[in-house]
Amino acid sequence: MIRLDKLTALLLPVAVILMVLALQSAGQSPSQEAPKSATNRNQPDPPPSAPKGIMSPRMDAPRGIQAPADQDFSKLKWELPVDADKTMNPIATSEESIAKGKELYLTRKGNCVFCHGESGAGNEENLPRLRRKPANLSNRERMTEITDGEIFWKVTLGIPGIMPGREKQLTEEERWHVVNYVRTLAVEKTK
Repeated sequence: MIRLDKLTALLLPVAVILMVLALQSAGQSPSQEAPKSATNRNQPDPPPSAPKGIMSPRMDAPRGIQAPADQDFSKLKWELPVDADKTMNPIATSEESIAKGKELYLTRKGNCVFCHGESGAGNEENLPRLRRKPANLSNRERMTEITDGEIFWKVTLGIPGIMPGREKQLTEEERWHVVNYVRTLAVEKTK
């Protein structure tokens, strides 16, 4: 029994030291580790393909990780499924669907309005806070070249470092309602 107590007394400090070293190598000291708050618990993790530390302009970087200041966000591209353009919209375009999509687009849950603005042409107020200018969803010429499936997958997956995917915030049905609403934003160019 005495040997067991001595062994425990020797191993306990070693275990504590190993834990402290593990936390330090992860970039945190034991005193810095805090439980996830309500504000960051509901935020999505960055996509696995995102460069380390790259987050959307609306999300706090996890555990103090910041995007490199010299990162060229203009070069980041969509990573969509090969057949994204062939994905069919299962939700019929109706006044009800468009109204649901509009509500999601304009509220924090969808949060599309933050970057794309109410008209879809871009939120001028927030442009200085964004890493690059968002797509103009009111451009009819551009939007007629994009299928519902492509819009759906862009909303679903986002683009690393630029636009957060909404797969975790919106159900599949809600994302299709957003697609139906986004289609109403495209307008003819005026001369």
